Amino acid sequence: MLSRSIALAVLTSISTFAGALPGVDPVLLQLVMPDATVLTGIQVDQTLASPFGQYVLSQMQPNDAGFVAFITATGFDPTKNLTQVLAATGAPPVTQSNALILGRGTFVPAQIGSAAIAAGGSVTTYGGLSVITAPNDSSNTAVVFFNSTTAAIGNVSAVDAAIDRWNSKSWYTGNLSAPAQAASTASSAWFVTQTPLSDFLSGKLGGNLGSAAQSNLFQSITAASGGINFGAASITVTGAAVTTSPQNAQALVNVLQFLVSMLQSNANNSTASTIASAASFSTNASTALMTLTIPEQTAEQLFMQNDSSQSRPRHKKPVQ
Repeated sequence: MLSRSIALAVLTSISTFAGALPGVDPVLLQLVMPDATVLTGIQVDQTLASPFGQYVLSQMQPNDAGFVAFITATGFDPTKNLTQVLAATGAPPVTQSNALILGRGTFVPAQIGSAAIAAGGSVTTYGGLSVITAPNDSSNTAVVFFNSTTAAIGNVSAVDAAIDRWNSKSWYTGNLSAPAQAASTASSAWFVTQTPLSDFLSGKLGGNLGSAAQSNLFQSITAASGGINFGAASITVTGAAVTTSPQNAQALVNVLQFLVSMLQSNANNSTASTIASAASFSTNASTALMTLTIPEQTAEQLFMQNDSSQSRPRHKKPVQ
């Protein structure tokens, strides 16, 4: 229980969804580390209420023994009790100690702590708060509940630093605050960064992709943002890349349009071709812009194509 694998599984399932448009929770934003370079947010509760969220839930097996045992032991069901997630990453290089996942929802800290101890974990005190760590976890993953509605997951040092900020009320006022608020009110799931894209891609891609990441064009991208909106009938994906000049913005658009044309010519994958045809690109001064709108049913098809367990019987989709 509450092992790193379970925490990652829960977070991965959450990231499958997108959310709605109330904006990033100010309590979560306040807990971000001062040197944050990437913020990513998801509205979980609103997402699960969207047609695509309902579809995803309809494909899940609610009687999975491990998941049921997790809910029973902790009193926490991420499909019902989690409302919003905000992930923050510090300055590159990205490590476990400079990444933090913050959550808002309805938690029962005492029951979760007891379940952790029963599973061999431990509960220690730091800054007046209980810090839960999993047994035999080499990554030192920890969980802290600031109250019954706010939690943080990360490396022990990252969690301790968040507790320090909570106690001292040393809230986040970095450069990503305003972009995060703008992106979160315009998109269901979103991300913002003001760090050059090449800094994050360096050493992470091999072959031609690695060379492309270090090209002059990619190095000209100084900031980026993006988001997803799950509507009643369609899903819209948007992206923006700030470059060093209008010429670089247009060059980036030209590259993206070329890649789209290659997908459109792929007769072996009609779904990819349909999605590529729906993409549009433009520039605004030094910023390259992308918009992609696809029908909700197409998104369902993509989900099924990427679902490794799609051979299992499908549940009937709930009536909207």
